[in-house]
Amino acid sequence: MNSISPQFPVLIVGAGPVGLSLALALARKGVPAEVFEKDPELNVQIRASTFHPRTLELFHKWGVAEDVIQQGYKVNRLQYWERWPRQLIAEFDYAHIAGDTPFPYRLQCPQHIVTRILKPAVEASPTGRVHMGHELIDFTDHGTHVTARFATAYGIVERQGAYLVGADGSHSTVRKRLNINFKGKTYEDRFLLIGSDLKISSLFPNAAPVCYIFDPQEWVIILNLPDIVRVVFRMTNDEDEAIALREENLRARMGNFFGQLPAFNIKTTQLYRVHQRVADTFRVGRIILVGDAAHNNNPAGGMGMNSGIHDAANLADKLYRIQSGEPESLLNVYAEERRRYAMESVQLYTDQQYTSMVMSDEAERKRRNEILSATAKDPTRARAYLLRASMLEDRI
Repeated sequence: MNSISPQFPVLIVGAGPVGLSLALALARKGVPAEVFEKDPELNVQIRASTFHPRTLELFHKWGVAEDVIQQGYKVNRLQYWERWPRQLIAEFDYAHIAGDTPFPYRLQCPQHIVTRILKPAVEASPTGRVHMGHELIDFTDHGTHVTARFATAYGIVERQGAYLVGADGSHSTVRKRLNINFKGKTYEDRFLLIGSDLKISSLFPNAAPVCYIFDPQEWVIILNLPDIVRVVFRMTNDEDEAIALREENLRARMGNFFGQLPAFNIKTTQLYRVHQRVADTFRVGRIILVGDAAHNNNPAGGMGMNSGIHDAANLADKLYRIQSGEPESLLNVYAEERRRYAMESVQLYTDQQYTSMVMSDEAERKRRNEILSATAKDPTRARAYLLRASMLEDRI
């Protein structure tokens, strides 16, 4: 049975930006979908905050781009600096891709704000539903449909669906229950994120809204959001996490980088390790993986969440075509296309970005800077660079 009917909707596990994007994409095509989220409320952590032009194009197609853009911060310039001395190496102006996309900028907006735009849009559609406080316990693939069981505050709930999609993050219950290998690596570095209400313009003159600052010991990434600035520092191997997270040490680290600071409030902190992994397969029968459940990568370049949303768009198209009578083998095409993209495009690019950040050999650093500078100054090469950074590489 290939049809997707109201009796057998697509069941989506996880109400993050990827799961909700899939539900909305399906709803816009008239395909019934239901999202099941284990938490009683949507996540409130900032987490990912970068939305690239290709993702904004999808949001426009789904009717939510304007709302998202109103809540975000448009980034028209991307910069690379050397920390010592504070020297601008390269600046990329998104005007170079104005002819390639209606959204020639990178939008910074916390994902927890975007999910609060996506969820009502799903619920307002005639074919979309979102169930909070539903934790997946187990599921069965019957060959013609699936049955999933969820734990709720009111007891066990059982639901049947045409397909089950795991959009439940890097620790995916769906993937683990399928015993799918999630191979890759964990980077040695730890990332320390400090979010504050500092105004960077006076502390870092001529800085763009997004800056990557190279340094062999402590590289830094600056990301401006509407009401917060996120500064990410590389932690050294010998640092104790509990000590690093003390407020006086957080403030000292910020002061060491920016210099003398005015009074400011630390709004959020996060310390995390970075992984780069891809599932062996994105599909087993009627069970499908999307987003971090299928692949994750280091956040240099801001491509993780975006590629997950692109998974959702690709899968929604395939499911719609299956509903329209095309063969179910389209799901194998989805799995192959998106796994190949994760391996050959996203992970390759983000790993290269990360390698540039941590580079220590003086000759290599000089060569890196020369290449970046020359690329930024050449309009043709700058356009190609930004298309790649915007996940629009097919338009080069």
